Amino acid sequence: MWRDDRTAPTRTGTAACGAPLAWLAIGSDRAVMAAQVQSLARFGVSAELADPVGIPTPIAPVLCDRRHRALVRELLGQNPPRIAPLIVLGVNAAEARAGLILAGADDAVSARIAPCELAARMIATQRTRAAAKGIVMLAGFTFDTGLRQACWQGQTLPLMPREFDLLLVLARHAGLAVSRELLLHTVWRTAFDPGTNSPEVHIFKLRQRLVALRGAVQIETVKRQGYRLVTAPQPRG
Repeated sequence: MWRDDRTAPTRTGTAACGAPLAWLAIGSDRAVMAAQVQSLARFGVSAELADPVGIPTPIAPVLCDRRHRALVRELLGQNPPRIAPLIVLGVNAAEARAGLILAGADDAVSARIAPCELAARMIATQRTRAAAKGIVMLAGFTFDTGLRQACWQGQTLPLMPREFDLLLVLARHAGLAVSRELLLHTVWRTAFDPGTNSPEVHIFKLRQRLVALRGAVQIETVKRQGYRLVTAPQPRG
């Protein structure tokens, strides 16, 4: 009844475990945009100044000043289509923001937007784009649900399929105890407890895998409640 994890995934490809590409910040006033880049860094968004010369690669996320109208049009009409987010900055009129979003921009924001909100919107657009490709970011992990691979801060974890599913469920409930019953239902796809020790065995194996993270991530046993994934606080970039 219980399928063993005897083989790792054989699908070719690479999980999205590398560090995310920095946003390309393109503005008419380099000093103003440089200050914006510094402000974004305080909220965990990596960005770098870029010149409005040529068309940025479709895989690089772009934050572009609306005053570069020709470049914005080129980015919206890029072929092949962009696979990374595009946010247009400095769009003060609501109708203009709506028009840009309908034309294909991931977001359009006012020049008066607070850095914390802009950073949140940039993170959210990357999360949405990633989810569309089967990439899920939870509790500091990046999960590639297509390749069934997981990584922590660029470090790929060598997980077997059942271990991947188990870590994904625990990460979805990070900081909370997950019961044995819930694990059986979501990971083993059974509505009843057949009395197997498979969950305990796989928790043990997963804990062994997490040793490589040097204490950054641990699975705690919560008496009479289940298991809880806990992560150490990470410094902002």
